[in-house]
Amino acid sequence: MDGLAAELGRWTTPETMQTRDQLIARLAAQPEPQLVRIEEFLAGNDDLGSIGCNLLEHPGMDVFRTVFDRLAARADVESIHAQIAELDPGGDSWPFADTVFVVGAIPAAELASALAPLQPDEVALLAPADVPPALGQRAGVPVHLVWWD
Repeated sequence: MDGLAAELGRWTTPETMQTRDQLIARLAAQPEPQLVRIEEFLAGNDDLGSIGCNLLEHPGMDVFRTVFDRLAARADVESIHAQIAELDPGGDSWPFADTVFVVGAIPAAELASALAPLQPDEVALLAPADVPPALGQRAGVPVHLVWWD
């Protein structure tokens, strides 16, 4: 099995496909734009096309999991959500997300530094009016946007 076939085979097991199908079914019931907690989006997801797909050197899904797990463990991070840009890209692909929201008082410079291994194109603090209603933002709790082109 060549390298690409081995990589593709990592995420097409019956168990991971069932996890993917369940995620798609749950998200399909939500109004657009669909949001999902990052740990749920990444659980069982080894599809390099699901996030950061335009990176010249994708760091791998394990790096995405590690970085977001570390962020989620911080006291100044309340939650992390992926915004689904394409629910069902077809084939065995996972939903596609190009935007992640980090909710919490984490300083912007620290967030950008923590996210550096994931090479986002933009890390920005959102104005309250720009926060998706589905996040249910509490007054005064900052929401940061992380975006990959």
